[in-house]
Amino acid sequence: MTTAQRIIESPWRGVIYAAGGSMLISDVATRPGASRALLAGNVPYHNQAMNDLLGCEPESYCSILTSRQLAMRAFMRARQLAPTSDHQFVFGVGITAALRSDKPKRGDHRAYVALQTMYKTLVWHVRFEKGELTRLEEERKLTDCALNFLDYGLELDATSAESSPTIEARCDEGVSQLLDETPTVHGDPGEAVLPGAFNPLHDGHRRMRELAEERLNQRVVFELSVRNVDKPDLDFIDINERIEQFDAAEYVLTNQPTFIEKARLLFNATGGTFVVGTDTLSRIDHARYYTSRQHRDEAIAELSNIGIRFLVFGRLEGSKFLTLDDLELGSDLLRLCDGVTASDFRADVSSTELRKQDGT
Repeated sequence: MTTAQRIIESPWRGVIYAAGGSMLISDVATRPGASRALLAGNVPYHNQAMNDLLGCEPESYCSILTSRQLAMRAFMRARQLAPTSDHQFVFGVGITAALRSDKPKRGDHRAYVALQTMYKTLVWHVRFEKGELTRLEEERKLTDCALNFLDYGLELDATSAESSPTIEARCDEGVSQLLDETPTVHGDPGEAVLPGAFNPLHDGHRRMRELAEERLNQRVVFELSVRNVDKPDLDFIDINERIEQFDAAEYVLTNQPTFIEKARLLFNATGGTFVVGTDTLSRIDHARYYTSRQHRDEAIAELSNIGIRFLVFGRLEGSKFLTLDDLELGSDLLRLCDGVTASDFRADVSSTELRKQDGT
């Protein structure tokens, strides 16, 4: 029995986004009963098509990270399409590739195949000898590799051990629930949180937390959301890498991207404090993150009703270090804020700059 047939006869249901190796879609779709297993497929060859699927422009259109982000988008789409009762058997596949073209490529011919399920993220790196195969042969080879990888990743064939992934991460049921649409928190948020992507965590974050605990006389924990308004969802590789930076008791995970959603989840019964930088606070006040100005005003009013406060630290913007006093905010949001002066805290480091220095 072929892998495509094993997928169709298994309980698995999935979506495939293949910018290369697109025969994977047709290999499954052309078999009887394919609609039970293949919920949707897309071939985002054009850069804008890839941007639309990801929700942003990637740093590289052929990379491990982009394939993972495609797989996560495919997984979330599959969850939308599949019945709730099938969610434990939902998968998403993302493939990015640099294959032979009508113009010679300067870099290696290669591909990355990522698989996302409810409990694991797997990625495989496929290498091609430059000039050895035609484009059609590279496509066929990549498709065959992807089928073998699905045999391994979906545990369809016990003999597929040679298809071990290049990178993988697995999670327990508690963390996997963060991929659900139900608002979820993993850990104890207490009464105050410092939200962020922490990619990476740096001394500025730790100093903010330390000063916030002194100022509030409360425990403050780092809050990492697997969903973000501006970026693709985090997969289990992302999550594992980020939480390895923390001690077990100093962070919580959520799946709520906006502050009103975080507030409802974390502090609805008690009220609480968000520890933020001026850049984050400006986004909370910016109408473009809402459906309308009225929606923004209603969200800020609800934050006030819940009992939310913001402890605001300065942030370097260009050549100027901005504090709360430098921001032009609506009066309703400003009433919820307490500022930390530049003399008490100043950090000219950011996660973005640290990633640039590391070349990531």
